[in-house]
Amino acid sequence: MLGNTYSVKMRLKTPVKPPLPPMEARLAEEIPAGPGWQYEPKWDGFRCIAFRDGKHIYLQSKSGQPLARYFPELVIAFATRRRRNSSSTARF
Repeated sequence: MLGNTYSVKMRLKTPVKPPLPPMEARLAEEIPAGPGWQYEPKWDGFRCIAFRDGKHIYLQSKSGQPLARYFPELVIAFATRRRRNSSSTARF
C-alpha cells in the first residue's frame, strides 16, 4: 500500500495513468450563473490527484510529483475506503 512510490505508480492498472495534468481554472469576464454552478473559496494548500488500483494508491501533485510520503494518512484512508460500485472508474 505505502511501499516504494515508483513501484506503486508502475503497478497501477487504472484507465488513466499518472502523470495526469490537473484541471486548471480559466479566466472569465464574469462568474457563471445558474442552477448548475457551485462555488467554494480557494484555500492555500496542495492540489492532489489520487490514483487507486485496489489497495495500491498513488498521490500526484499538480506538477506530477509523488505526494504519498507527505500524506501517508490519505494513502491509508483511500486504500481502506470501500468503493461505491465495481466499475474501474468508480469514484470513492
